Amino acid sequence: MSTALTQSELQISVLVVEDENLTRALMSKLLTTSGFRVVGSAPDAASAMVINRQQRPQVAVIDINLGAGPSGLDLAHALRKVSPRIGIVFVTVVADARTLGPNLPEMPPASLYINKAEIQTANQLIDTIQGAYALVHTDMPKEKESVKLVSEPFTDLQIELMRMISLGMSNASIAAARFTTVKSTENAIARLAKKLNIASDEKNNQRVSIARAFYMLNFKTKLHE
Repeated sequence: MSTALTQSELQISVLVVEDENLTRALMSKLLTTSGFRVVGSAPDAASAMVINRQQRPQVAVIDINLGAGPSGLDLAHALRKVSPRIGIVFVTVVADARTLGPNLPEMPPASLYINKAEIQTANQLIDTIQGAYALVHTDMPKEKESVKLVSEPFTDLQIELMRMISLGMSNASIAAARFTTVKSTENAIARLAKKLNIASDEKNNQRVSIARAFYMLNFKTKLHE
């Protein structure tokens, strides 16, 4: 059973940024019928920034490749500068954002990535949006409180896997970056999920839960610096 709140309970406000008109309209309709409050849709970064300033959405769903002009990655960083707690979800057909160009920025911290070709059900997109919202709205512990993570310490490989997942990298992209196979990567992520006590029936939210663990681990490190 999913641990995330339902979309109707959260009433998350969403901005959709997609340069292809039909896809943008279909995605906006899907999210609206799923219980989200779509406060605007935009074909490019400039229009998205105007809507963000006017509506202050809680999550932006962004295509990485927006055609001529700033990319979705550029837009995400610009949105975070003016709205630090906006959730970011990248939805694209690109298997690895780095293939778009050599000088693109990395994905902002606590952003999530979902490949259009890998979306099997609408629930996967819904869960990813909820996860992006949760990542930037997780209540931070008080300074004297400890952040509890199960089964510490983590190996260097497990820390790297958490980092890559928190950047929204797909299993195929992680495998390519580590010069290993997708199957080996899947097995390593499964072992990591087990160490974090992420239940096997939470597959839709597994990557979100791992990203949240990495986020909390970084916070704990900062408390002790």
